[in-house]
Amino acid sequence: QNKDVADGLYNETLSSGVPIIYVSPMATLTHDFIKDPRVSFTYSAAFTHYCRSQEIDNDSPTCGKVVLSGLMEKVKDANEISWAKYGMFARHPATKDWPISHGFAFYKLKIENIYVIDYFGGATKHLNVTEYLSYTPL
Repeated sequence: QNKDVADGLYNETLSSGVPIIYVSPMATLTHDFIKDPRVSFTYSAAFTHYCRSQEIDNDSPTCGKVVLSGLMEKVKDANEISWAKYGMFARHPATKDWPISHGFAFYKLKIENIYVIDYFGGATKHLNVTEYLSYTPL
Protein backbone atom coordinates (compact mmCIF):
# COMPACT_ATOMS: atom_id res chain seq x y z
CA GLN A 1 0.00 0.00 0.00
CA ASN A 2 1.32 3.44 -0.83
CA LYS A 3 1.70 5.54 2.26
CA ASP A 4 2.92 9.09 2.64
CA VAL A 5 5.99 9.31 4.79
CA ALA A 6 7.68 12.22 6.46
CA ASP A 7 11.12 12.84 7.85
CA GLY A 8 11.63 16.58 7.89
CA LEU A 9 10.86 18.79 4.92
CA TYR A 10 11.68 18.19 1.27
CA ASN A 11 15.31 18.97 0.43
CA GLU A 12 16.06 19.50 4.09
CA THR A 13 19.43 18.42 5.45
CA LEU A 14 17.93 17.55 8.84
CA SER A 15 16.35 14.33 7.59
CA SER A 16 17.26 11.24 9.59
CA GLY A 17 16.49 8.85 6.73
CA VAL A 18 13.94 6.94 8.82
CA PRO A 19 10.45 6.64 7.27
CA ILE A 20 7.67 7.85 9.55
CA ILE A 21 3.98 7.30 8.78
CA TYR A 22 0.81 8.73 10.33
CA VAL A 23 -1.90 6.10 10.46
CA SER A 24 -5.11 5.17 12.27
CA PRO A 25 -5.54 1.90 14.17
CA MET A 26 -8.67 1.50 12.04
CA ALA A 27 -6.57 0.99 8.91
CA THR A 28 -5.95 -2.53 7.64
CA LEU A 29 -2.31 -1.56 7.24
CA THR A 30 -2.03 -0.95 10.99
CA HIS A 31 -3.69 -4.29 11.82
CA ASP A 32 -1.16 -5.99 9.55
CA PHE A 33 2.00 -4.50 11.03
CA ILE A 34 0.76 -4.80 14.62
CA LYS A 35 0.31 -8.55 14.01
CA ASP A 36 3.60 -8.82 12.08
CA PRO A 37 5.82 -5.70 12.26
CA ARG A 38 8.11 -6.75 9.39
CA VAL A 39 7.70 -4.25 6.54
CA SER A 40 9.59 -2.86 3.57
CA PHE A 41 9.51 0.61 2.05
CA THR A 42 10.55 0.82 -1.61
CA TYR A 43 11.58 4.13 -3.12
CA SER A 44 11.94 4.27 -6.87
CA ALA A 45 13.96 6.72 -8.94
CA ALA A 46 10.74 6.96 -10.96
CA PHE A 47 9.34 9.15 -8.17
CA THR A 48 11.94 11.79 -9.00
CA HIS A 49 11.31 11.61 -12.77
CA TYR A 50 14.99 10.67 -13.20
CA CYS A 51 14.16 7.53 -15.19
CA ARG A 52 11.88 9.39 -17.58
CA SER A 53 14.52 12.07 -18.14
CA GLN A 54 17.05 9.31 -18.94
CA GLU A 55 14.51 7.51 -21.18
CA ILE A 56 14.45 4.49 -18.86
CA ASP A 57 11.10 2.74 -18.51
CA ASN A 58 9.80 3.08 -14.94
CA ASP A 59 9.13 -0.67 -14.83
CA SER A 60 12.66 -1.61 -15.86
CA PRO A 61 14.99 -2.89 -13.11
CA THR A 62 17.49 -0.32 -14.39
CA CYS A 63 15.19 2.39 -13.01
CA GLY A 64 16.79 2.12 -9.58
CA LYS A 65 15.00 1.35 -6.35
CA VAL A 66 16.11 1.48 -2.75
CA VAL A 67 14.42 -0.84 -0.28
CA LEU A 68 14.45 -0.19 3.47
CA SER A 69 13.20 -3.14 5.51
CA GLY A 70 12.78 -3.72 9.20
CA LEU A 71 10.20 -3.49 11.95
CA MET A 72 7.47 -0.89 12.39
CA GLU A 73 7.27 0.61 15.86
CA LYS A 74 5.08 3.29 17.39
CA VAL A 75 6.79 6.63 17.96
CA LYS A 76 6.56 7.29 21.72
CA ASP A 77 9.37 9.74 22.51
CA ALA A 78 8.05 13.33 22.78
CA ASN A 79 10.93 14.77 20.72
CA GLU A 80 10.39 12.20 17.98
CA ILE A 81 6.66 12.92 17.95
CA SER A 82 7.39 16.65 17.56
CA TRP A 83 9.77 15.85 14.68
CA ALA A 84 7.16 13.60 13.07
CA LYS A 85 4.48 16.29 13.33
CA TYR A 86 6.85 18.89 11.89
CA GLY A 87 7.59 16.80 8.81
CA MET A 88 4.17 15.26 8.23
CA PHE A 89 2.04 18.35 8.79
CA ALA A 90 4.33 20.56 6.68
CA ARG A 91 4.49 18.08 3.79
CA HIS A 92 0.86 16.98 4.04
CA PRO A 93 -1.09 19.83 5.71
CA ALA A 94 -4.47 18.07 5.51
CA THR A 95 -3.25 15.40 7.94
CA LYS A 96 -3.30 17.76 10.91
CA ASP A 97 -7.09 18.01 10.52
CA TRP A 98 -7.78 14.29 10.38
CA PRO A 99 -10.35 13.15 12.98
CA ILE A 100 -8.96 12.86 16.51
CA SER A 101 -11.56 10.13 17.16
CA HIS A 102 -9.74 7.88 14.66
CA GLY A 103 -6.70 7.63 16.92
CA PHE A 104 -4.02 8.54 14.36
CA ALA A 105 -0.48 7.95 15.57
CA PHE A 106 3.05 8.03 14.21
CA TYR A 107 4.99 4.87 13.44
CA LYS A 108 8.55 4.58 12.22
CA LEU A 109 10.63 1.92 10.57
CA LYS A 110 13.41 0.43 12.67
CA ILE A 111 15.68 -0.21 9.71
CA GLU A 112 17.43 -3.59 9.63
CA ASN A 113 18.33 -3.89 5.93
CA ILE A 114 18.93 -1.54 3.03
CA TYR A 115 19.47 -2.72 -0.49
CA VAL A 116 19.47 -1.36 -4.02
CA ILE A 117 17.87 -2.87 -7.09
CA ASP A 118 19.25 -1.16 -10.18
CA TYR A 119 19.80 -4.00 -12.63
CA PHE A 120 18.41 -7.40 -13.59
CA GLY A 121 18.86 -10.27 -11.12
CA GLY A 122 17.79 -8.78 -7.79
CA ALA A 123 19.55 -6.62 -5.24
CA THR A 124 22.93 -5.39 -6.46
CA LYS A 125 24.09 -3.48 -3.40
CA HIS A 126 23.54 -3.91 0.32
CA LEU A 127 24.18 -0.81 2.41
CA ASN A 128 25.45 -0.66 5.97
CA VAL A 129 22.55 0.49 8.17
CA THR A 130 24.81 2.11 10.79
CA GLU A 131 26.60 4.14 8.12
CA TYR A 132 23.29 5.10 6.53
CA LEU A 133 21.81 6.33 9.82
CA SER A 134 24.96 8.27 10.78
CA TYR A 135 25.33 10.00 7.40
CA THR A 136 25.71 13.78 7.52
CA PRO A 137 25.33 15.84 4.33
CA LEU A 138 28.39 17.69 3.08
